[in-house]
Amino acid sequence: MFFLLFSCLIFITVAYWIPKYLSNAELYVIALFSILLGFVTDVTLDLKYHLYGYLSQGVQLSGFLPILILFPTSGVVFMNFYPSKHSLFKKVVYIVGWTIFCLLFEYLSILSGYFYHNGWNYWYSAFTYPFLFTLHLLHFKFVKTLIR
Repeated sequence: MFFLLFSCLIFITVAYWIPKYLSNAELYVIALFSILLGFVTDVTLDLKYHLYGYLSQGVQLSGFLPILILFPTSGVVFMNFYPSKHSLFKKVVYIVGWTIFCLLFEYLSILSGYFYHNGWNYWYSAFTYPFLFTLHLLHFKFVKTLIR
């Protein structure tokens, strides 16, 4: 549990102090979408299919911390620094880098005991993270279209 609380504190601090390249409205939309995506993913893969979870099976209050703190803060940082005006190669490298970061964070979360796999494995995560990042990008592109 210490790792989870420490991670929440670090993620909040980083998301707050980074230089912002997006508007507050855009950051708000990104944070809300991250929370929605986290709930949909975790309700489906954790609660319905029991492939992974937080602490123990079922719903725990502490299981909301990743969804309400880690997901939106990391979504904000991911989107804030996304190299949208660079080459496809740089965009792919950026997503791969974030995927590696998420896999490492997932590994440390399992070691700390607040997260567990139950039929899930790192290969699933390695393919899921880029998909989730792409959903973020598509959603943000859609929102930008709506704003214009």
